[in-house]
Amino acid sequence: MATQALEPPFDEGADIADIVASIATLEDAVRVHGRHHPDRNAVTFDGRNLTFGQLDARSNQLASALAAEGLGPEDRVAVALKNSTYYFETLFGARKLGAVQVGINCRLAAAEMVYILKDAGARVLVLDSELIALADAIRADVGDGVRILVAGDGDHAGLEDYDAWLAAFPAADPGHRSEPDDTALQLYTSGTTGRPKGVMLANRNLQAYFAAARDIFPIPYQGVHLIALPLFHVAALVWSMRALTHGGHCVGLRDFDAERLLSMIEEYRANDFIVVPAVLQMLVNQADPAKTDFSSLKAVGYGGAILTEKLARRTIEIFKQPIYGMYGSTELAFGCTILFIDDAVLADPVLLESCGQPLPGTTLRIVNTETLEPVADGTVGELWVASGQRAKGYWNLPEATEESFRSDGWFRTGDMGFVRDNTLYLTDRLKDMIKTGGENVYPAEVERVLAEHPAIEDSVVIGVPDEKWGEAVKALVILCKGASADADEIIAFTRQRLAGFKCPKTLEIVESLPRTASGKVQKNVVREAYWRGHERRIN
Repeated sequence: MATQALEPPFDEGADIADIVASIATLEDAVRVHGRHHPDRNAVTFDGRNLTFGQLDARSNQLASALAAEGLGPEDRVAVALKNSTYYFETLFGARKLGAVQVGINCRLAAAEMVYILKDAGARVLVLDSELIALADAIRADVGDGVRILVAGDGDHAGLEDYDAWLAAFPAADPGHRSEPDDTALQLYTSGTTGRPKGVMLANRNLQAYFAAARDIFPIPYQGVHLIALPLFHVAALVWSMRALTHGGHCVGLRDFDAERLLSMIEEYRANDFIVVPAVLQMLVNQADPAKTDFSSLKAVGYGGAILTEKLARRTIEIFKQPIYGMYGSTELAFGCTILFIDDAVLADPVLLESCGQPLPGTTLRIVNTETLEPVADGTVGELWVASGQRAKGYWNLPEATEESFRSDGWFRTGDMGFVRDNTLYLTDRLKDMIKTGGENVYPAEVERVLAEHPAIEDSVVIGVPDEKWGEAVKALVILCKGASADADEIIAFTRQRLAGFKCPKTLEIVESLPRTASGKVQKNVVREAYWRGHERRIN
């Protein structure tokens, strides 16, 4: 798209609500606030702070640096970063050139990162200095096709320093403005084939969520927002983008520390945070209202798993604020339903197990998985969602896109559940996905790695109950005739090839597995022995 003049749309002293309403694209959030509020803090992580003016300038420098590399609109820029100010300047810098940041889960193994780099066609990777041990394995595979820049303090092992690279370029805005349907973010989510899929979220999708959440889950203009989840996840990243669009200040840590995060609520007068229940439990266990002032909080949000009545009551007791539960996915630009937990909900344990009601602009449909026809209210089927939040599709996967993103506007979530009185209840996963501590694990991906072990003939991976994380990954394996291996050895084998949260926590060596007449392993039969007496639900 042609470069345009970037004149401030408002005079000095303009109303903040009008300024926020003028922002229609991701890149203009930092441009607009950088002009109107250059001295306001934008992002602070582990003591490193950037004002809106500094974030605007550094993202301009990155745009210039990427342009010098020959990158332009629709090119992909990969980052494997822990939570830091770098995550934001790379995101906005790419957007100011029309390029797209590809966020890589920094917990992945080197081979998994390489797959995403190649799939996205990224020519630049900004690697966190704490992940420097992965650099050699990445370079050995991608060669000179990807320029690796190391961000952060510490030994860079001879690799190029990101800050030094950036400093050589001017802070002039290149002036690119994107369109509503242009891809703003690309985040990878696991797929049932065992390979991650790149979800393309457009400006329009993000704005649809911002608009829908405006009155349902309000946040203050120029508020302070505690970022307690990793930014490579859609929840933390999209929530941060909403906060920055509102001229807010995002504060957080590189690594989770419950005690320090709680102290930051008082230190920065934080207004809200969003977590998964496992993290919320850790915060609640650590919190002491007698020693820490939580009075600045206006709301607590959660998603990714069920919230027990006990935890909900304790959360409200400690933080003295309502709880907002959300269901959604990367493909839906974060949450598309909301459950406002108050005394009435706490008094109804059935309602507490729900995902709440759809956000404005979102329509839910439950369909029969065989006929693909809608089912009656209260009947279990597959959840489909129609919403402006629905992503553009999967990067370079036309068949998977066609299967999940229907031409009539519906998105097939793959989750099973029912709707009653416009309230969503989820019961299970159509594709056997495991949800452990807020992370999605697809058994096919783990089984693919187990199949590489020379002693393993066959395997099945399931989720089993876990008091702390909701579910834990468990593998049952059949060894090849005459082969020998023990559980610890096999688990160690997976840890060399997969992120830690994907690896089996427990493993059993068995003689056989229950199968259908066609030879497929009956996972429902395998699971039953472990879930007897438990409810297998997701929220």
